Amino acid sequence: MSDVGSPLDYYIRVFSNFEFSVSGIFALNHTVAFIGAITGLFVAGLSLLIFRSGSKDLKNQAIGMILLIEGFMAFTLGFYWIYPFSLEGLQSVIWLRPLAGITGLTRMMMMVALVSFFIETEWARRIRRIFEWKRVWILPVVSFLIILYPLLTHGVDGAIGDMAHIYCAEPSNQGVGNTVFGSELGYTPVCPETFAAIYPAIYVSTSTGEFTLTAVLITSLPLVFVAIFMARLARNPELVDANGYNLDEIKALRTGFLVKVGFMLGAVLLMIALAAGFGLTSPDMTLFNPETSDNTGVVALAVGGALALLMNILSTLFQGVIFTYAILKHEVMGIDERLRKGFTATTFAGFGALSLLIASEAMESVIPGGGLLGGLIVGVPLIALRRPILRIFSNLSSTLMPEAHTTQELQYLEVFAAANADGVINSKERTMLDLQAKAFGINEVRQRYLEGLSSAEDP
Repeated sequence: MSDVGSPLDYYIRVFSNFEFSVSGIFALNHTVAFIGAITGLFVAGLSLLIFRSGSKDLKNQAIGMILLIEGFMAFTLGFYWIYPFSLEGLQSVIWLRPLAGITGLTRMMMMVALVSFFIETEWARRIRRIFEWKRVWILPVVSFLIILYPLLTHGVDGAIGDMAHIYCAEPSNQGVGNTVFGSELGYTPVCPETFAAIYPAIYVSTSTGEFTLTAVLITSLPLVFVAIFMARLARNPELVDANGYNLDEIKALRTGFLVKVGFMLGAVLLMIALAAGFGLTSPDMTLFNPETSDNTGVVALAVGGALALLMNILSTLFQGVIFTYAILKHEVMGIDERLRKGFTATTFAGFGALSLLIASEAMESVIPGGGLLGGLIVGVPLIALRRPILRIFSNLSSTLMPEAHTTQELQYLEVFAAANADGVINSKERTMLDLQAKAFGINEVRQRYLEGLSSAEDP
């Protein structure tokens, strides 16, 4: 009854009929889920990179744990939108929502505990030990017990909200509607003409339980104080030097926390504004309810909920990149360069895709069938001006992640500076430099990059 055809055919229908209107909600939901899955895997990979760097520093291990949890959360936040799951499939996937609550609370406690590495008191030293592998299990257990109480007292659907599962095969016909936890849907779904090009399709609408906003505030607001603490510490170089901290690392962590908190607060304020303006969402507030399908609040809640998830996912992406840079910039050769290149390429691709979508949709609304023309109007200048645009994004990435070198790279730069004192590298000096680079474990590509960087800095 919920057959939507092959996955390829389904996704082609959804994304080829994308519009900047309510009819684009399917594409928006799937896009958020895809971005979340990719971000989750990427950030989890960064955490494993930190673990595999061989660092014995407990602080580095703590940040690796935080990023591993962040990656899991980004992956699961919108996973129920990644595919048109059947009702039975969604009833299994739905349990990722309370699991995300547990990991969110664990993440918050870990980030608060991370402050203890920059406080020299006895209680702070004791808190740091929670990040030892034999003790870290305490945090998710405590989080589980805290989340368990509202689940038992209000039920899963009452605490985190139920989900509506709507299947539509043809426009203007009745759809098939259910809820994941079996509560009353309260209406017979209709299949609006608005989504006719996408049918057959499955639409999943989330709702807000009594504990949802409370959980979001509990897991978000303490991070504001963490960000303020790191910002104040970064402005106190005397204290940093007196305690032997790394000021560059603190500044990078500060930036990561500020970006994280900025995105999270934006998402929280959006959720509060939507709840204040239109009330808490419920399974009967969907685009397929004949009584609410044209309601502005329902449309705003459908779009706003997806954007709130996207803001949280993007906060994880930025935080993961900046934290990895802070920890590994002096330990893994070229990590700063690779992270900057990845950040620049990702932002340019996102900017280009968004520009093409906006231009195509704008021309389509003015000239029927003019979407291709809009794409050409934006695409050609985008290709022609790619170098200055990339330079802008590169400068932004360099501001977030300044140039940093490992001890071996710094030693090689000193050797190269001595050999290049006269501005000429002869054959003997080149042989000596190549042998020195090999001894330091610097590959040829990185060697040429360092030499070019050093030559550019010379007056």
